[in-house]
Amino acid sequence: MFIHDLKPLDILNYLLKYADDASLLCPENSSTSIELEMAHVIDWARENKMTVNLLKTVELVFRRPNISNDLLPSVMSDVRRVGAAKLLGVHLTQNLSFSQHIDAVVTVCNQRFYLLAQLKRQGLDLSALDSVFNAIIANKILYALPVYYGYLTKGHKEMLQRIFKRANRRGFTVHEYDLEALAENAQYDLFHNSCSTDHCLNHLYTANPKPAGSMQLRHRGHNFALPTIHFEFNKRHFVARVLFDYV
Repeated sequence: MFIHDLKPLDILNYLLKYADDASLLCPENSSTSIELEMAHVIDWARENKMTVNLLKTVELVFRRPNISNDLLPSVMSDVRRVGAAKLLGVHLTQNLSFSQHIDAVVTVCNQRFYLLAQLKRQGLDLSALDSVFNAIIANKILYALPVYYGYLTKGHKEMLQRIFKRANRRGFTVHEYDLEALAENAQYDLFHNSCSTDHCLNHLYTANPKPAGSMQLRHRGHNFALPTIHFEFNKRHFVARVLFDYV
């Protein structure tokens, strides 16, 4: 309720709010610049007796890998421009490569193997070890996986699958988990939940109601309009994948 009146100035811009954090997303075709939107947020905070911590504020410009620096927007004053940033536990880079995030996930998972080894040494049975593995390692891998799984390379997937192989080889799991199956189940669950109108992702879908008197065709997996895909890279994001996969 406290931040409900904090809105972007332009209808094309997005202001994503989570607890005491806010993220501004300004597309290239917006008529309101990121500088004006940022000034608006700072003014709002000042009016509500708060301050924006500019030391923890960064700017990330999503772009093609080989774009000329002359085409990039001017650097904002008092805000650091970075090539990668961490948002809600996911490392994002300027070219939407998730190599840095996968490296971070693998590092954390490998560190947590030590805890499982200690629990096994103290006599914890296999069923309990499997539960702990799911809680502290598998869940680390599955966190937000449906959203960025389409962007992963074959090498990224092999790195994650090796964690499951290692866990089973060391006797921490009942069986070897399959990354592809886990990702598919997680993707379907997220899509199924997001079909509800009160879900935060539902606005990303465009309803495609059946006209009155139309023919009864075969049952489809959803009643949303299929997006128009102009570039192969755009087929990788979550919305495009689920709408075409479950049609």
